[in-house]
Amino acid sequence: MTNTSQAKFVDSFGLRVPIVQGPMGGISGAGLVAAVADAGALGILPIWANDVDQAVSSIKATQALTSKPIAVNLRADLVQLGHIDAALDAGVSIVHLFWGDPSSSMPAIRRAGASMIATVWNEDSAQAALDAGASALIAQGVEAGGHVYSDIPVQELLPIVLNIAGDIPVIAAGGCATTVDAINRIDQGAAGILCGTRFVLSTESDAHADYKRALMDSGENGTARSVCFDDFWSDAPHRTLANSTYKAWDAAGQPSAGNRPGEGDIILRTPDGIDFPRYHVMPPSRGMTGEILASAMYAGTGASRISDCIPAAQIVEEFAAAL
Repeated sequence: MTNTSQAKFVDSFGLRVPIVQGPMGGISGAGLVAAVADAGALGILPIWANDVDQAVSSIKATQALTSKPIAVNLRADLVQLGHIDAALDAGVSIVHLFWGDPSSSMPAIRRAGASMIATVWNEDSAQAALDAGASALIAQGVEAGGHVYSDIPVQELLPIVLNIAGDIPVIAAGGCATTVDAINRIDQGAAGILCGTRFVLSTESDAHADYKRALMDSGENGTARSVCFDDFWSDAPHRTLANSTYKAWDAAGQPSAGNRPGEGDIILRTPDGIDFPRYHVMPPSRGMTGEILASAMYAGTGASRISDCIPAAQIVEEFAAAL
C-alpha cells in the first residue's frame, strides 16, 4: 500500500515505517520515544515545558536508549530558541513545532541543517508552515487527544492540507487508534499517521496504570474537547476523558478560572512531593498518587476502540503490516 509520499517521508527522516508517536507531556518519556524509534517509527520527545537543562537531560536519556533518529517537540508560539539550540547541539536533527506560526523558529533550525515538522489545523496554518520551510506537515483533526487547535474533522482537514502541500509529506492525526483508521487516512493520500492515545496504551508509556485502565474502559462518547484543564496553559483547547472534574465543571456552566468547582484542591502528587491542583494540565503519570481519575487524562476519540496495552514495538508492527 506504499505510496510516493510515504516513501518520501520515511526516506527523508531515516525511518522504516510511516508512523509517528504523538508528543504527550508527562507520558512520552525516554522509554517510549526510544522504543518507538527502535521499531523504525518516529518518536517525538516533548521538551517545551522543561527548562533547557532538563530538556537536554531528557534528550540524553533517550539517546542512551536508542541510536535511531528522534524528534523533539516545542511550541511555536513560545519561540523557544534556547531549547532549539540545545537540542541541535545534543545531536537532534528533527524539530517538531506546534501551536503557532513556526517561521520565527526556523532560522535556528536552518543554521544547524535540521528538519522541521509542523502540526497544522487549517489552510492558513498549513500555508504558514510551508512558507517557513516545513519538511513535513501533521494535519491534526479535532478528534485528536491532548491539546488540539483544530475544530475540523481529520477526514475534512486532510484534503485541505494535501491540496496545498505539493510534494511535502502530510501526516494524518486525530482518531487514528486502529489499523482501519490508518488505512482510511492513507487511502485519502496521507504519507503516514500519528498515534497519540494508542501509544499512551503502551507498556513503555509513563501514563499511570489507572489512566490506562480508564482509557480502555471509555465509551464511544467518553471524551470531550474543552478548556477545562487550563492551569499552566490557559485558553488552549484540549481533548480529555470526560471525567468527574470535567463533568462538574460542565454542569456548573463551564466557569472560568476562579469560579470552578473544587478549584485549588490538590489531586496529584509526584513521588518527590510536587503537588498539582485540580484543573492543571499535568496528566497522571506512573508513581503519582491522589485522585488519579479526576485529573487531565488526555484521549482522542479513538480511545474506545483500543482494548489492550502492549509494547510500543508491537503497536508499530501492527500498523506497519496494515500500511
